[in-house]
Amino acid sequence: MRRYLELWRIPGAPMLLIGGTLARLGHGVTIVAWLLLVRAVSGNYAEAGFVAGALSLATAVAAPVAGRLVDRFTVSRVLPVIALAYSVSQLALLWVVLSDQRLWVTMTVAVIAGALFPPLSPAIRAGWTHLTRPGGGHESGRTTAMAAESTVFELVFVMGPLLLSGFILATDVVGAEDPSTTGTASAIGVAALTTAVGTVMVARGAALRSVSGTAGGARTVGLGPLRVTGFPTMLAITAAVAFGFGASPVAIAAFAELRSDGQGSATTGLLIAIWSLGSAAGGLTYGALPWPNTPIAGLARRSTVVLGALALGYALWNLTDSIPAFAVILVLTGAVIAPATAILAELVAAAVPAGMLTEAYTWFTCVNMSVAALGAAIAGQMVETSGGVSLAFWICAGAATVAGLGAIALVVSAERSQPAAVDTEVVS
Repeated sequence: MRRYLELWRIPGAPMLLIGGTLARLGHGVTIVAWLLLVRAVSGNYAEAGFVAGALSLATAVAAPVAGRLVDRFTVSRVLPVIALAYSVSQLALLWVVLSDQRLWVTMTVAVIAGALFPPLSPAIRAGWTHLTRPGGGHESGRTTAMAAESTVFELVFVMGPLLLSGFILATDVVGAEDPSTTGTASAIGVAALTTAVGTVMVARGAALRSVSGTAGGARTVGLGPLRVTGFPTMLAITAAVAFGFGASPVAIAAFAELRSDGQGSATTGLLIAIWSLGSAAGGLTYGALPWPNTPIAGLARRSTVVLGALALGYALWNLTDSIPAFAVILVLTGAVIAPATAILAELVAAAVPAGMLTEAYTWFTCVNMSVAALGAAIAGQMVETSGGVSLAFWICAGAATVAGLGAIALVVSAERSQPAAVDTEVVS
């Protein structure tokens, strides 16, 4: 754990690690809670997938705008306002869903709530990039920092579903008429509060305040980071991975409902938490290893191995109908998720100028959320059919395979451009 102890000693790092976890805990709850709550009220996964997709798609569209605002007007000014508005909109959506309004009303409020999602994770990644910048004295901690951030993100998805299951079980113990609906709604309300309070705390911390004004140049205009060489390919890789991330919770929820004898909601939260726990363990291991500082081509080669393992993991989900056995497979296959996201974050940090970093990371949020919404919607329709759960697992494996092919393309592109850069330097 020596590398993590060194990371902890960087000024501002503890708030990014601990405060960032608390601030994003609500997202770990709501990503599953909305799916289960709408399913409980409406009676089908298709409508639940549409609402979850509306939330994600709205976040995707608004994320780059929020990222550019953060880069331009500083984290401490922008994030608290967005976070407070987001929490209010979450409570409004909760009322709309529980009162069983028409689908178009629910979708409209979901779009508003999703658009107000605070870009805290991109801001934190930009903070880590700044703290481990070349010449800053902590540049050797870049890989560990990105692995720690990915692990924190995964821990959110461990604790969030566990808290959700805890709320459901607690309402069952106290004798609520409908424990699943009551517990899920309560969890969403608490999540709205923790998101608002936690985001304000982290945004005003020393680490994110230090990001403000680090661009040192002209304001980003036009396409911004989309013009950076290799960045569109990184987004394409992210899109393929995100499709599986969007489809898999829906497929896991349907699997749990089929195999858990009426305890589908609580089992879903537990299974997703177990999956995320495996990812967190993989992320911690990745960050602790002595990886050398490598250029973009080296990072891309590393990602091909990890994404290949992710594709194999999805395929292995079809091996059993047993909940305990499935949980074991989830732990093993989840171990590559955090390393995959950490490597993608390292690729961005290596390719994108400092003045565009928050916006660049929000483009990843944009792609993640929009394609995940598509994956959730398709999986929602698919699992309602006979054999749809298994087919959803295979589609996730196929998407991860496509991501691996994109990583290979990035390796080829980076290796071709590297000699050209050397030749130019020799000529000059």
